[in-house]
Amino acid sequence: MSRRIRRAVLAALVLALSAAPALAAKDKTKQGDAFTEVPDLAAYGVKSIAMLPVVSYDKNARAEQTVAALFGQRLKDTGHRWVSGTTARAMLRSTLGDSLVKVITDEVLADGQLDSLRAPLVCARLRTDAVLCVRIDLWEQQQILWNQYGRPNTTVRLRAALVDSAGALLWSASGSETGEGPYHDPTANPVGVKVTGLEAQPVTGQGGPPEYEAVLERILARWEPRLPRLTAPAPAP
Repeated sequence: MSRRIRRAVLAALVLALSAAPALAAKDKTKQGDAFTEVPDLAAYGVKSIAMLPVVSYDKNARAEQTVAALFGQRLKDTGHRWVSGTTARAMLRSTLGDSLVKVITDEVLADGQLDSLRAPLVCARLRTDAVLCVRIDLWEQQQILWNQYGRPNTTVRLRAALVDSAGALLWSASGSETGEGPYHDPTANPVGVKVTGLEAQPVTGQGGPPEYEAVLERILARWEPRLPRLTAPAPAP
């Protein structure tokens, strides 16, 4: 192999190695939200949507209320007539009863959406063209103990699905976000002492994990541009 060829091969190898971290970082940024949408959403004629009560595996009422409130704020400007989760729950209970409401909740927990058999009934009772199902897949905070190194963090993972009155899945979104607090160093100078049981623990004054609302807002800020919006259907040829 000539010297010129060896130099060319070496230069190509160096370029490939230097680009590898950049490619890895690029692929990492793609890992996050996933969206699906039918090709012609406007053709389904959805003008009114009911947001079903938010569900979670651990029956975390506070988490469900937080997601319902913040998610609901993002839906106001889509152009649809919206029925809130609170109103939807009351309407379903009054017309279907608590037992069937539990069946609907369990179905959303299991599948993330209503099936084609349940959707027509629910939409008819709520007098809407479609329903939005929202499920909390993860709602977790990790604290750092006073004698540990590391960053406290908060993780939120959601799934949302829009199903019309015929049971067709029109739109879906899923994603997660993890927010980290400041790095915790147990050797930092304590600002006080906390007595827990028989043990005295130093208090370093270092911050904890981010609030759930702040982490949730990051997800919803990314989802908002992808929310289904009310548009006029394309004219028939």
